[in-house]
Amino acid sequence: MTTTTRQPLMETTDNTATSSPTPTSTARRSGRVTKAPAKFIPEPTSLSKRKRASENDDGEDGENESPEDEEDPNEDDDPDASEVEQERQRSRKRKPSSQSTKAKKPALKKPKINGDAPSRPQTPAEPPASAPALALNNLASLPSRPKKSARVAIAQPEGEGLYTDIFRSDDRPNEVATRWYHKYQADHAEALTDLVNCILLSAGCDQRVTEDDIRDPDNCQNRLADLQNVYAEEGITDYPLISRARTTRSFRDLLVGFFRSLVDVLHETDALYKDVQILENISRWVASMSSSTLRPFRHTATTIALAIQTALVKAAGILDGRISNYMQQLEKTKGKGSKNAGLVESIQQNLTDAEHYRDVCKDQIQDIFDTVFVHRYRDIDAKIRTECVEALGNWIWMLPTVFMEPEYLRYLGWMLSDVMPQTRHEVLKQLGRIFKNHAEKLGHFIDRFRPRLVEMATKDSDVNVRVVAISNIQVLKDSGNLEPDEIDSIGRLIFDPELRIRKAVLDFFAGCVNDSIENKVEEIGGEDAIDELFQDQDEEDFSSPRSDWVSIKCLAELLAAYDTQIEEENPVEPPRSLDVAVDAIPAVAPETRISLAGHVLYEKIDQLKNWELLSGYLLYDHSSSASSKSASKGGSVETALRKAVAPEGREEAILLEVLASAVRSSLAAPAELEKSKKHLRAEGIHLIGPDEAARRLASIIPQLLSKYGAEARTAVTVLRLEHSLDLNVYQRLGQDSTTYDRLLNGICTQFDRHIDRGVLAETTTALLHGRKYPALEETIDEKVSELWDKTINKLRQFDKSSELGIRRNLEEPAIIELGNILLKTSKLVTLKDCIEVLEADGQVEGSESPAIEILIRIVMRGKLDQVDDNLDDPEDEAVSFAVKTCLFYFMWKARALRDAVNEQRPIPALQIERLKTLRQSFVRNLVWTLSSRGTNDDLRLFSTGALCDLHVAFASVRRVIERNTAEGSAVDYSLINPLLDPIDPGLTRELIEIFTAAERAYARCINRQLNNPGEDEGPIEHFSSDEEDDEDEDDSDLTPVQKKRKELKAERVLCELTGKMVLAIVAKVFDQGGSGQGAAGKIKKRMVRNQNKLGHNFKETLAYLVDEGRAARVREAAAKAAGKKKRPAAAAPGSRARNSRPAAAGNSGAAAAGKKQALSAEMIAAEDDDSELSDIEIEEEEPEAVAEPEERTELADDPIEDNDEDVGGDGDGKSKKDDDGDEDMDDE
Repeated sequence: MTTTTRQPLMETTDNTATSSPTPTSTARRSGRVTKAPAKFIPEPTSLSKRKRASENDDGEDGENESPEDEEDPNEDDDPDASEVEQERQRSRKRKPSSQSTKAKKPALKKPKINGDAPSRPQTPAEPPASAPALALNNLASLPSRPKKSARVAIAQPEGEGLYTDIFRSDDRPNEVATRWYHKYQADHAEALTDLVNCILLSAGCDQRVTEDDIRDPDNCQNRLADLQNVYAEEGITDYPLISRARTTRSFRDLLVGFFRSLVDVLHETDALYKDVQILENISRWVASMSSSTLRPFRHTATTIALAIQTALVKAAGILDGRISNYMQQLEKTKGKGSKNAGLVESIQQNLTDAEHYRDVCKDQIQDIFDTVFVHRYRDIDAKIRTECVEALGNWIWMLPTVFMEPEYLRYLGWMLSDVMPQTRHEVLKQLGRIFKNHAEKLGHFIDRFRPRLVEMATKDSDVNVRVVAISNIQVLKDSGNLEPDEIDSIGRLIFDPELRIRKAVLDFFAGCVNDSIENKVEEIGGEDAIDELFQDQDEEDFSSPRSDWVSIKCLAELLAAYDTQIEEENPVEPPRSLDVAVDAIPAVAPETRISLAGHVLYEKIDQLKNWELLSGYLLYDHSSSASSKSASKGGSVETALRKAVAPEGREEAILLEVLASAVRSSLAAPAELEKSKKHLRAEGIHLIGPDEAARRLASIIPQLLSKYGAEARTAVTVLRLEHSLDLNVYQRLGQDSTTYDRLLNGICTQFDRHIDRGVLAETTTALLHGRKYPALEETIDEKVSELWDKTINKLRQFDKSSELGIRRNLEEPAIIELGNILLKTSKLVTLKDCIEVLEADGQVEGSESPAIEILIRIVMRGKLDQVDDNLDDPEDEAVSFAVKTCLFYFMWKARALRDAVNEQRPIPALQIERLKTLRQSFVRNLVWTLSSRGTNDDLRLFSTGALCDLHVAFASVRRVIERNTAEGSAVDYSLINPLLDPIDPGLTRELIEIFTAAERAYARCINRQLNNPGEDEGPIEHFSSDEEDDEDEDDSDLTPVQKKRKELKAERVLCELTGKMVLAIVAKVFDQGGSGQGAAGKIKKRMVRNQNKLGHNFKETLAYLVDEGRAARVREAAAKAAGKKKRPAAAAPGSRARNSRPAAAGNSGAAAAGKKQALSAEMIAAEDDDSELSDIEIEEEEPEAVAEPEERTELADDPIEDNDEDVGGDGDGKSKKDDDGDEDMDDE
């Protein structure tokens, strides 16, 4: 038989070992030598046991030795990997039979598997099992492997024998084992024949051995080889141990239980030691099968061998206890003198027998370990490896005096690098049991493999493995076996993006905080001194120093230290201002790593559950605390305390984020509040109800803004606290109106003071949140009007002194200041109807034109005629903010037109003419902007999306007019028709080039090859070669983080643009045919060309063009949402806030992908006769859902999927990163 070298550990979904490529390198980090495994060659064997060469594993260095260094080179190693080639040769020689032809058909119903245990008991009236019949099973195999007919082994044909007793009777395993032993005493050969046939049937093989085979042990391997060949020819790929049939659920338990009980019976009757041939004969067949190339044989035999070994270990433990008792009895008896000589002799004989039994048991344990475990612990099948690991862990647990030695522990250490996560998980599970009781005895092992454990906890690809690894690290920390840098590595996981990891490390992190608290208390003067100092403190007074502040200070120090370490290891550059301006990157992340950590810390740290305690610490003036060190008793302790708890550096900013997380967690989980109250009352901490919490929080926010509002980062965090407020509490209680007035004044002050995009985004969200409540709407509108007046006056000062329609006529500071003013207008315009403000004539000399005309002129600054690296970004930012403001103005106008048409009010011709002029000017300036720029320019892409949004907004008016006309409306709205024109067909080619550029930019980021144009796409698919050359960029100098950031930005831009174009097509303002376009639908065909090439987000965005059913469902949902919105509006006519503003069409592109906001859903309703495009406003219950650039939902971080490619994968989710060289473990 030809020998093929292969790597020792591989995984496959097929049930037979197959050949694999020769490893490119045989060097291993552990220093072991790779050798070709010996094949399963049928050779006559002697009656003696298969003994391994003696090995010298004593000493602590034993665990670092290679397992192959101790193996006999003539012994069988891993199963032959060339079986598939043998099967191919045999299949070529055999003629296809009718049965094999049937085997290729899919099974209608999964038949029983050999070893299936039917429902018990079996009544005498039941007929015996049917004759053998080969069944089918359509298990999947790897695409690269030869496809074999999937067949399932049949159930046992007879209704008697050991197999039936084990699996089909109600007898317990020990009863079956006792009966078999009695049968063995009567006839050795017959009993062993029945046992071996039972093992074969358990492996799914219906072939039998005879008593002659049992009596000829030298022919054991030859006979097994014959059985293996017959079994392989039948093509059976499923067997009971891996079957998922319900009837085989307890198969493994029954099989393992029988063999353990058998060893127990042999031990109790002393046959295990007096008639060693029993176990030797059983082990001979089991060990030979365990080295078979057939997985059913190998797996079943390994499971049986491990069960026997476990029972032997149990027996060894019993014998050890027996020997210890005899020795104690012997010593006591000898001390009583010569009169007990007979008793001493009897005890001595018992001791000698027990020691002899123990030696026999030791030899049997070592024999199975050497002949089975050493080979199978690195089997190609992960299930076998996992069972070996579990068994070894049990042996160490049951008999630590023998197995808790380096020569056995090293196998667990090596298997930490297994390629399969379930095996690594089992290793960690067993180590966890061992560490909890014997960590102090495993110093050398821990030192050797602790770095690997830390690596698994921090970097493993499988979350379950990481969770278990963290629990093991926790045990090592408690036993003092971790280094400081390793403690920091695990503690930083409190910032991990995965929630399960943050929760798993919570106890570890809390332990670190407690250690820090103990050290700080000792520095201050001890716990007794602190208790004496605060023995008279008021529990409700959170504004003065308390003993709890020590815990808060230690928490802040630890979070700050870990946050600094992460920033030093992974520095993050601030986003480019223009990227934020054009919505390519959100201005503020919805969550930071501090806030994510704060949510889980809230569950563990009591001081965070009472967030008033934390707010009192933050509001306290720690800088002046040193002046109060005077006359109180224990003044030195108080001074030391005040100094020790004073925050430093970034600690206050971090605690503010923790406070925001604690407030959100507290107010969002009222059910958990009651549970926490009982526990915290016992700790002296009292919680308050949600209404009282809202009032207190509203009074605290202005104080926090006063102290921390000057810095943008802290102001953003404080403003987010307002989002958690239930402002209905003021309406319900009818009081505390001045409290909200102070809060509102603080919010508006922040809007007026700051130019930071994050602060302005949060203030806008806070104002939107307040306008949701009718009682507060009027007050907020007054404040918004004041902000409008200030902002428009500043804009008019620029208009008075400069011509704002000409690019590069302002210095850099001036254009930056203009951009900041326009940024605020782009925020204010989203709050409420701004038509009156923007159309009002100016009262400033030199700037009398309406503000909307000034803004449209500013859009003209986007026309790029000359490149200026210093001014281009500030200029483009200013233009982008002007575009946003103008777009919202036209959306408000479209809403006003829809309302007039719905109410059948005539619209003055002068008003329509003026709006038409403004619209034409805006479109013209947008076209100039996008046409004057390069292929993938940020402002060009943004302007293209704005152009689509503008036409979609007015398309909703057309839909309302058509519906009213069909209903017989007498009002003529023909003058509005020029406002409803679709996108100029002459722009089609340029818009497609812009779309193609965005496609190619993202495809380059993810290294995807796009599909070639179709034959009929020639007229619209002309991409300039010069522009294509401009796209080429050198990314070799970018770090992985920078590359990922670039990839996410490119995906977001592409999906934004695609979503806007999809809405335009659905609203029938684009791709409707005509001059320059050809037949309708041609652009749609071009857009879906690469739908399956560029990821899930892009695919789902385009799904509305190709999935009519999905579009219909969205239209239906939009119609229902429109009906819900009209009824509350009639019930509360005084509430303008909830029905007074349109959705952000300028930001609707991303919403087209999957989870759309109301705007996208309602715009898609353009083709539905029963729904309206007039409902472009957001739902009244969710005013904050307006898609501001900083508030929009991030694109899902989905893996890129190419459905056009045949990508094979396995469902085991294995990781290739965890291979530290101890052994070659490749997945197959």
